Amino acid sequence: MRRFFTPRWVLGHALALAGVAVCLFAGRWQYERATAGNMLSWAYTVQWPLFALFVVFLWARAIRDARGASAPRAAPPPMRPPVRTAAPVVDAAEDPELAQYNQMLAWLAANPDRRPKDFPG
Repeated sequence: MRRFFTPRWVLGHALALAGVAVCLFAGRWQYERATAGNMLSWAYTVQWPLFALFVVFLWARAIRDARGASAPRAAPPPMRPPVRTAAPVVDAAEDPELAQYNQMLAWLAANPDRRPKDFPG
């Protein structure tokens, strides 16, 4: 908790409070304009307090993230190796184009440093 009173965090607290104050002041100003007859200002009267809430949300999230950064994190679960299944065997008489394509894929798997255009078939 003490780290939130360092100069950097105090500046951040002050800027967040200033941001909220400016947004609320702008909302009040727009309200005064709206009651004077400016119809567009009614939308801004609602919008500026929402901006203030957004500043509070972002600041609370920054504090939460900073507090969570010091806690040790659990190691992610180990990843399982991919399961490789054999490609179905296609009879060349059934679909010769598909059979040649599967042969090329098998050849590329056996020769990972080669390109498809190098396939001898």
